[in-house]
Amino acid sequence: MRAPHQSKSAGRLIAALFAVASIGHAFAASLPPARRVLEPPLAGAAMAVVDGRLWVASRGGGLIGYERAVRTMRFDLGQGLPSAVAQELAALPDGRLVVGTQGGLVLVDPRERSSSPIAPPEIGQQTLAADLVLASTRGTSVIFQLTQRDSYGAEGQPEASLWHWDGERVQPWDVRLGGGVVATAGLADRKDGCFHLAGIQVDGAAQRPWYARQCGGQLRTWRLADGAPAGTIGVAAIAKAADGRSTILVMVTQSAANPASRRHVVMSLDKNGRLRPHCSKASFKEQVTGLVQSGPDLIVARAGAGVHALSCGPLKALSTDPRVSNATALAHDARLGLLVATDAAVWQLGKDGTPLALTPAPGPQIPIDALPMEYKARGALALLSSPTAGLLELSRSPDGWQVARQWRAGVDLPAGVYGAAAYAEPDQIIAVQLSQGLLRLRPGGTQAVELEQGATPLDVAIAPGGIWIAAGSTPLGGGSAGLHFLPNEGSARFLPLPDRQAQPSGRLMAWPDGRVWAGTRIGIIEADARGSPRRISAERVEALYRNASRNIVGAVGATVQYWHGERMVPVLFAIEPKPSRPLGHPVDLVIDDAGRWWILFSAGQVVLLDAERRHVATLDERSGIPPSSRRLLYLPGSREVLIGSAREGMFSLTWP
Repeated sequence: MRAPHQSKSAGRLIAALFAVASIGHAFAASLPPARRVLEPPLAGAAMAVVDGRLWVASRGGGLIGYERAVRTMRFDLGQGLPSAVAQELAALPDGRLVVGTQGGLVLVDPRERSSSPIAPPEIGQQTLAADLVLASTRGTSVIFQLTQRDSYGAEGQPEASLWHWDGERVQPWDVRLGGGVVATAGLADRKDGCFHLAGIQVDGAAQRPWYARQCGGQLRTWRLADGAPAGTIGVAAIAKAADGRSTILVMVTQSAANPASRRHVVMSLDKNGRLRPHCSKASFKEQVTGLVQSGPDLIVARAGAGVHALSCGPLKALSTDPRVSNATALAHDARLGLLVATDAAVWQLGKDGTPLALTPAPGPQIPIDALPMEYKARGALALLSSPTAGLLELSRSPDGWQVARQWRAGVDLPAGVYGAAAYAEPDQIIAVQLSQGLLRLRPGGTQAVELEQGATPLDVAIAPGGIWIAAGSTPLGGGSAGLHFLPNEGSARFLPLPDRQAQPSGRLMAWPDGRVWAGTRIGIIEADARGSPRRISAERVEALYRNASRNIVGAVGATVQYWHGERMVPVLFAIEPKPSRPLGHPVDLVIDDAGRWWILFSAGQVVLLDAERRHVATLDERSGIPPSSRRLLYLPGSREVLIGSAREGMFSLTWP
């Protein structure tokens, strides 16, 4: 059969498309990677000492190496790691490191300053978290667990799989218990090289604890039904007992639906798999964050309760210093002794309980989940909101960003979960406390802003004549979904939205004339302080943005749209080359002063469009874009975009 004839014009079109794709790929590669805006807390999750260098896996800061309390090397987002959330760490005998991140397992060679992923070939484009990593002290042998993020089985347990890597191949590691197996704790014994793993097997509505031990090629597994505490839902930690004949398990129980009923119970497991309470009879309400053998002692760390020696008698505090009271991880090194990680630092604990810092004193820091909200003075000031930590304001100088002001949840602000925030005049900030209400922050203090009873504020926007608040309705029939307007002078007004399907789903955007646009599930709703709301678009909208200098308005949600002057019009563009993984759906956008569009997608990738709304590049973690990115903020003064994330800190990106 003859090939169909291809016209010269078609050939030129195809050649042009290939040229555009190659230019876009080259442009993405030429962009400088996103850089961190200040440091997040260290939040050490695991530690290892290799060649005299202390390595810390940081939940939000990547993998960091220290020598003599000075940072000397780092593998981070866009610099060798697919995610800045490093949660597991193990050292191989040859000095290489295996790092478990929220984006998968990574092999790091500090001597070569190189890294490479370790992954089963069959996972394709899936993004799997490596949440358990064990490396044998003999040869190259690694057992690890991959968990599908945000994917759960019928009983609410994450979908997990165990794997073995021998230095060349990745193969499934079968504990021979059937399906539904999730490992929640593990240990690689330094003395004999054996692997110890424990966790939960989900079988219908039942959750059964299990334990496995592999020494060389011999694997033994046990279901721990007999002797296990009632209501066991997991195993928090494993350690070898000082006698070397038994294994200590910290088993997590929950007696009621309320997580506050959880206990961490210390149990002893003999070599034949018989489980019994540890001789200490210890049971803790605090979360156990570490369990290690240090000489003849077992050392246990608990969140907020310090570090103690665990024996058959009462617990013995190893330090009364408050700097190590909230340990996030423990490790024991043959030369350095007991190491204690906290949110702020890693400490070497002396025999008298005095902690010696092995990491530098923290400088200005921002919470890992801080999201950029608004700017002042063309971006010299930026307002951030952290759901867990409260509000803070950054100021920019020639030396970089600094924390100018901070309002801490539970200290300077009422305890709660914080959402949107906005600057208001004169020198005020309006903040949303999710599911609770609205706060007005002034230099002299904080006060609640009264709204209709039952109103649940979601977003806030400042207009020339007052404050607009988007509020959602509650399932139990509290306040209605709608827009509240609090004028600078006069009485407050409430404008109900057309129907329940018009629940606010996105942000508010205030116009200079006092109007406001609200993104909802059924499109954009426009309102002013005098008239009834009207619907001006028909598709779900999550974010709205207006570039004031060019008067360009865009929206994202179900689609990408721009304001044509009379209606919203779809923005159509082809993404070439194909992204390395699925984009998800658009969740935020900004438009810079050159008219270029920055569109954030739910999978943590940023799509760049030029002023004609043509695709230029797609940026992901290789360009330093956090996979957990949630919000963008354009700063006209410096022409940079701040990228806030849920778990990896804040980054800044500039488009030359």
